[in-house]
Amino acid sequence: MSVKKPELLAPAGDLTRMKYALAYGADAVYAGQPAFSLRARENGFRNLDDLAEGVAYVHGQGKKFYLTSNVIPRNTKVEPFQKALLAALELKPDALIVADPGFVGWLRKVSPQTEVHLSVQANTTNYLTASFWKDLGVRRIILSRELRLSEILEIKERVPDLELEVFVHGAVCMAMSGRCMLSNWVTRRDANQGACDNSCRMPYRLYANEGPQCEDYKEHEGEFFLQRTDRPELQPVALDEDTWGTYFMSSRDLCALDVVPELVRAGLDSFKIEGRTRSVYYLSQVVRAYRMAIDASVNALESGDSSPADLNEARHALDFVDGRGFMPGFLKGPLPQNYDSTHVDAPSGCVCAQILDYDAPTRSFRVNVKNQFSMDDSLEFMTPEGMSLCKISSLKNFRGEDADRLNPGTEGRVFIQDSGDFSLKNVKFGFFVKRTCPNSGTNT
Repeated sequence: MSVKKPELLAPAGDLTRMKYALAYGADAVYAGQPAFSLRARENGFRNLDDLAEGVAYVHGQGKKFYLTSNVIPRNTKVEPFQKALLAALELKPDALIVADPGFVGWLRKVSPQTEVHLSVQANTTNYLTASFWKDLGVRRIILSRELRLSEILEIKERVPDLELEVFVHGAVCMAMSGRCMLSNWVTRRDANQGACDNSCRMPYRLYANEGPQCEDYKEHEGEFFLQRTDRPELQPVALDEDTWGTYFMSSRDLCALDVVPELVRAGLDSFKIEGRTRSVYYLSQVVRAYRMAIDASVNALESGDSSPADLNEARHALDFVDGRGFMPGFLKGPLPQNYDSTHVDAPSGCVCAQILDYDAPTRSFRVNVKNQFSMDDSLEFMTPEGMSLCKISSLKNFRGEDADRLNPGTEGRVFIQDSGDFSLKNVKFGFFVKRTCPNSGTNT
């Protein structure tokens, strides 16, 4: 039985992240157009030269590069946006990801050969809308995160010749597919112009008086809830508060790993990971997890095995990344409220060092230290080929001196015992991962 393998689409916050995403198994990457994507402030692609280098590298790998151009422009930005798009098209990206209907129509007129993908910002939630965009020449639609799995499957069934892309992992906005005004209200930064300051992720405090809090601020005692007075039958929203504040507007992160087999079976075209601003290690580990999940799901279907795909190794990979706590999004039910924290430590461990280069004669690695580790720590060596236990024989600090431990923010050298148990292929994309990281606030 032949099964269609979906594309694994990863974020490229800059050239470095892009290269790691491809190395760890992404089939395609998406990067923001300078000044005209919704990650404009954090975009590592600063100009056309960066984009040109990115497109050339990706195409050299035989993979695809999508350019995200999804701002919702005001009148003053229309002509600059058009000019920027025409210049970007000269670089031959494989598709443009666009949200504004006017710009979809304009692109179809001035560059009908350009493949257009409709951004999630356009909020496509039903098959009639999907068919409308297909008739306008849109090749692919990135569906709203708010859809249930059954709704996604129905859209695919009713519009079978339209490519569908779904988010499977990453941050979830409190607003409908990111069309949010909270940042505007709080800090005067327009999220729809690429300037979101993540106001929903910030800690807030409850207080009775209107003035600013003094240094002797005391937390409220007891439990607090938000209740609609016109609908007393509705479940109240908890406003629990810890020493940092309350987080009731901050959603947990989407993790649809367990839904991957069903999405593969449905014949969807692309599985998208969010995270253009996440660390290189986070991106590498998450891409690795979904690469394994997709491959396992396809192999299980092709073999005709009625038992579910084995996703244990993929789940284990995600146990090594921090987040805000995971949930399956709307795919399998209502969102759980997140009022505990905006940070949840990885349960199995964390990255301790990113490998910069390898010296074969001495079996040593020059590393950039991310979290403190010592000679006695249990480490795993991670590359695109997998993770393997390794044993440190000695350490040297950035001065070249023998050391018992290495500290974050520095470089050092790690000497390991016999490396015969793991592959050194693609070592330039490698990491050392510490198996247990009990302290909060780790760098991942």
